[in-house]
Amino acid sequence: MGILDACELSYFEPETARVFENAIERLFYSDSFRIGKAVLPQSRVRSRLHLLDGMILRTAESKLRANVDRQIKNSTAYTMATIFNCIAESESDLMVDPYLNSLGPPPGR
Repeated sequence: MGILDACELSYFEPETARVFENAIERLFYSDSFRIGKAVLPQSRVRSRLHLLDGMILRTAESKLRANVDRQIKNSTAYTMATIFNCIAESESDLMVDPYLNSLGPPPGR
């Protein structure tokens, strides 16, 4: 429940919140999750889900709605993959942000 609480699902439209809740629960309870050719164990997926929050879900929603030309065969699996990828991208986006990088090296360097 802590993961879902951090997602702030009450701020989304009810239909969107249900789609996200379903995808998050499937990610959490799956024995493993396949991204491309990599198969991630449940423990790894769960540890990533603890990083999930409302802002990451807003990004995922934006990316899902941006799909206007690609037919999706399994919308739940696509939503799960989008959410999981957005968690990772939330960290990597900060590393490649031009403005943040212009401020200088990270502390400790």
